[in-house]
Amino acid sequence: MSVNRAIGIIQKLWAAGITAEIMHDWSESQDELHEYCSNSDITYAAIISDKEGNHVKLKVFEKERQSEKRMLETDLVDHMVQKLRMKVSDERNSREASDSLSVQNVKGSFANNQGLSEQHSTTLSPGISVISPEKLSASARRRFEMHVISKLQTFMTNFQQRNSEIEILAVDLPKETIQVLLSLECADEQVFNASVKTLMSRLPKQRYLKTIFDEIYTIKIEKRVPVLVLYSYRDDYYKILF
Repeated sequence: MSVNRAIGIIQKLWAAGITAEIMHDWSESQDELHEYCSNSDITYAAIISDKEGNHVKLKVFEKERQSEKRMLETDLVDHMVQKLRMKVSDERNSREASDSLSVQNVKGSFANNQGLSEQHSTTLSPGISVISPEKLSASARRRFEMHVISKLQTFMTNFQQRNSEIEILAVDLPKETIQVLLSLECADEQVFNASVKTLMSRLPKQRYLKTIFDEIYTIKIEKRVPVLVLYSYRDDYYKILF
């Protein structure tokens, strides 16, 4: 399915240092797509459709002009990296010497037959972990990941522009429990374990919570990730655990 292909391409773009944001159910005409991209300052749009097989259509919108290139899906990421690097280099060379160290913000876009996304140059990619009370199939897990990406895309872009390392933990908990988890202390292992013990005595679903706390321990104590997003896919609600 094109949605699964889109997720795979997004992950590759992130790994290459390019974030991708998806807008679902894109079904407008090509003229409306051009207008949307122009109004949103989007330069690149990749159209992913099952009928194209293993190819994608990359549209380029520059001022009043637009062009289209059909390429293998496996070549898309390398092509985008080269294009964005060339654009950054050209913009840097055109700047005055006093402005040569200013931050570059190159925008592009990424779309499938159901949605449109926007990507920015960056160096960090968020990790997404989905913890469900029941065992998830691979397709169900991808659907959850897609949902998280669509809901948090603006947040992720803002934090990535600050060069903040991010992990996202998607869980099946009510927002009230997410709020309680914000009292979790992550200064060191001893403090963390004591904090977990206190919270476990106050909360239900002990077995499921233990799994969640184990994952938080890996992210905050072992990996020392500064920004952890706790996202409730039950209530479409998130909080940040620093």
